[in-house]
Amino acid sequence: MLKQKGAIAADRIRRITGFSIGPFGGLQWAEPGLTDKEKVRRFLIFLEDRRVLYNPDALEVRSQVEESVKQIRETCVGTLQELGEGDFAVVPIRAIQQACRRFQDESHMVFRLLMTCPHMNDPNAGFFTALGAMRATIGYQVALLAGHYDLEVSEQLARILPFDIDQ
Repeated sequence: MLKQKGAIAADRIRRITGFSIGPFGGLQWAEPGLTDKEKVRRFLIFLEDRRVLYNPDALEVRSQVEESVKQIRETCVGTLQELGEGDFAVVPIRAIQQACRRFQDESHMVFRLLMTCPHMNDPNAGFFTALGAMRATIGYQVALLAGHYDLEVSEQLARILPFDIDQ
């Protein structure tokens, strides 16, 4: 409990922006900004609404997937701008950003199956392979963020976590 009181006191001291002397003197306070935990919570809430992360493959529409991945990247940039350089969340969010970039680079690759049957060549193989890799990377990073900041993960987003949280 002593550490917690010390942390509260330190937070109050950091918020002092000025003081005045006299009969109506006092301290001037800055309103506290969002904590790192709150910034990460908002980021995870955004990801919860990205169906690209957990929809069955049969429901995915390439143009919608590409737009959603672009929005994830943009949100990564915004969240990174709000965080301090040494904050824990920076590395996982950069990994999510990189996974999205990699998806955008690799989703148009064409894989030729090692079979002689022409009907076995799937033009969407690169897209779905890149999608699966992106989901796996993001799932791992979400697990790191949720664990470090002690945050709940929605049922939808939990589908891409690297383990079964019910066990």
